[in-house]
Amino acid sequence: MLKRAWLASAIVTLILSGCAATYESAEEAYQDGDYAKARESWQKLALEGDNRSMYRLYSSTNRPSDEDIGWLKKAADSGLVNAQFDYGMHALKQEKFKEAQAYLIKASENKSEKASKELADNKDLFPLWLKAEESDAYSINKLGELYWEKKEYKQSLRWYEQCVDSYKYCSFYMGLAFANGYGVPQDYKKAIHWYSKSAKDGNKDSARNLAWLYEDGQGTNIDKESAFYWMSKAASSGWTAPTAELGRYYLYGIGTEKDTDKAFELLSKVAKDNKYAAYNLAGMYFNGNGVNHDYQKSFDWYSVASKSGHAESDYFIAQHYYKGLGRDKSLTQAYKWYLQSAEKGDVDAQFRLGWMLSNGEGVPASSRKAFKWYQKAAEQGSVSAQNNLGVMYDQGRGTEKDRYQAFKWYEKSARQGNDVAQNNLGQMYENGVGVRKSNQLAAFWYAKSAQQNYKEAQSNLSGILNKLRTKTVQIKKASVYEEGSFDSKELLALPQGQHVYVLSSGSKWTEVYVLKNHTIGYLNNTHLY
Repeated sequence: MLKRAWLASAIVTLILSGCAATYESAEEAYQDGDYAKARESWQKLALEGDNRSMYRLYSSTNRPSDEDIGWLKKAADSGLVNAQFDYGMHALKQEKFKEAQAYLIKASENKSEKASKELADNKDLFPLWLKAEESDAYSINKLGELYWEKKEYKQSLRWYEQCVDSYKYCSFYMGLAFANGYGVPQDYKKAIHWYSKSAKDGNKDSARNLAWLYEDGQGTNIDKESAFYWMSKAASSGWTAPTAELGRYYLYGIGTEKDTDKAFELLSKVAKDNKYAAYNLAGMYFNGNGVNHDYQKSFDWYSVASKSGHAESDYFIAQHYYKGLGRDKSLTQAYKWYLQSAEKGDVDAQFRLGWMLSNGEGVPASSRKAFKWYQKAAEQGSVSAQNNLGVMYDQGRGTEKDRYQAFKWYEKSARQGNDVAQNNLGQMYENGVGVRKSNQLAAFWYAKSAQQNYKEAQSNLSGILNKLRTKTVQIKKASVYEEGSFDSKELLALPQGQHVYVLSSGSKWTEVYVLKNHTIGYLNNTHLY
């Protein structure tokens, strides 16, 4: 009997040690890179009920299959704590919140610190998740809000999209996300879609934002009438921000007839609480637009807007001091307010600072500082600053002399219509400074400036015309066209024998300058000799 008992015990020991060795050999195979062999062993052991192998079929791959997930669940159900945590997290990712909570609680009760932390971190979310899983619209909306506040926009939008038919603010936030590129690529057309849905349901925020998109033509053609319609809807409840905007629409006739009385009424209602309303109301007094000029009142309202950080209002406060409007003239105070506005990015204030520093108005002259502010304004598109920056480079004031940079800034300003820059550009072409010499291009730019009655350009033009070739009209009446095409606008008609100055020649058309009105245009070559 004893011999048989010993034999039975030895057989059991061999079986158990063989199983353990097989699991361990699978681990060794996995570490050696023989993944197929390892998983084959774990598969066999899992079928025999080994929960460690069940778990390893899941944890040994970066892309677990549905079958692997099934083994993970069996391992978790067998009480393996790591499997309970991992299956809980898998269920959470799949938004199976009830199941996720159950398995994380099991893992936590089995002393899993990770599970306890996950439950603690999401203690406010789990009640909402559970209700959302049952299609509770309030909880879905609330989840959208919570993720939005944390700036986890992708997660937020997944929830908001589920409640757009129940809560109008869900579609508002969908619109806001697409308008600003929060968690999704910026797409104004989609923003309009969601704003429209929300606005039609009565959401004032959506109506206001929709108005701005129509006003600016973002995601649609510019449609001022639709902008006015939606801004009126937004302002209908007396809400401050859209009321201020509606006042602006009436003030400038945006999508409606200009009505300064209505503008004044609306702006006055909200000016104390809205910097844009205060700014536009101040502008009415400053310009005498619909009301009598009153520089004291304009100063007061600009001051209200300035207290809310409105840069343009700072600029106009400076204008009051610079020109002595409604108060004593003070270049020192003007400089202070221009500086405050310029530092907030106002381009007009930046130009004005450059001017004051260049000329020593209210502050010691400093070409270096003037250059800095002209450059900031020029880069923001101020044509006057672009010309003056060209001057600084041209003369080497506040920077090293650089005629190429001077030419670049003169040209940028000239092409936008600045008469002084056009004359300066003409001089560079005439003298071959910073660019190849060209009497034709010099005359072209002098003429452009002369058209705006710039006296120096008119004088320079007179001095260069004798350096240009001339041609003569050979037909009874020849038309000068705006472009080299008979379909373009006719600028003037010239009689036979009229001399014109040649600016450039082509195979069919000649660009000419005509003394009358300093006209620049095109004559067909068959009409000239």
